[in-house]
Amino acid sequence: MGKPEYLQYIKNTILFTFVTTIMKTVIGLALALLLTHKAVKFKNFHRMVIFSPQVMSYLVVGLIFKSMLHPTTGFVNNFLESIGLGMLRMNWLTDLKLVFPTVMAVDTWKGMGYIMVVIIAGLLSISQDYYEAASIDGANFWQKLRGITIPLLKPIIVNVTVLNVTYGLRVFDMIYSLTNGGPGNATGVINTAVYKEFSKGNLAMGTTLSSVLFFLVLALLYL
Repeated sequence: MGKPEYLQYIKNTILFTFVTTIMKTVIGLALALLLTHKAVKFKNFHRMVIFSPQVMSYLVVGLIFKSMLHPTTGFVNNFLESIGLGMLRMNWLTDLKLVFPTVMAVDTWKGMGYIMVVIIAGLLSISQDYYEAASIDGANFWQKLRGITIPLLKPIIVNVTVLNVTYGLRVFDMIYSLTNGGPGNATGVINTAVYKEFSKGNLAMGTTLSSVLFFLVLALLYL
């Protein structure tokens, strides 16, 4: 493995971590706000459905989506064809432009339920007196969100962000089961590279990549 591939693995790891952390946090917060609103019925059922992927292993989720996203026999493309949207059929896991966004989308779907549940717990702990006082002052939803909800949720958002970043930097199962780092090195991250190098008996490169991951996590601890 040469230097360009080495840098690509690091770049992919950082990109994956950055994008999935933002997507999980934003979507998790949006779902938490929606499923704590008084107008929504069957809240517990919806929460259970959204959270349910979290109890499945990353390997199982990856294999399921690998089958669903198959270009010819996969459910997604066949469904699009059946509803007259055949022009949207894609090579989700082999197109170099689509594969990494697809992997990140699957990982976000898997993890957003956990973030949602944690934020819901935080929302339910916020006293309604704050919102009632803001309503009396004429504050709208966005003003309440910016002035009350987000500041009071800040400790929880920081915690889930740290968890997401830590997971993103050490991701392996999801990518390995979906694409094995391919096509080429398009979805390869540090841990898939470490696995491949150790599998080939290249202990020096495997150890080097492991050290890079260690220092990335160490740097995170000091931020």
